[in-house]
Amino acid sequence: MNDMDYIISELIAILLVIGIPVGLLIFFIVSLVNFCRTPKDHPKYRGRKTAFIVSAVLLGLLITLIIGFMVLLTSSMNHM
Repeated sequence: MNDMDYIISELIAILLVIGIPVGLLIFFIVSLVNFCRTPKDHPKYRGRKTAFIVSAVLLGLLITLIIGFMVLLTSSMNHM
């Protein structure tokens, strides 16, 4: 049973490390395409604009998190 717990924890870690960034990138691309293809007088324009802004903010937060992690990693490597 211990091996199964290890496999499940590894799958969860892979999902978190790879799945969330890929999902955010796909969400950003889809919302960008939907926003660009929708005419301004269409009723769904405002909702798609909101979805695009939310996806851009989430992608920006992810990029900021990755850059911050890299800066901390570089700093810790320099002080070893």
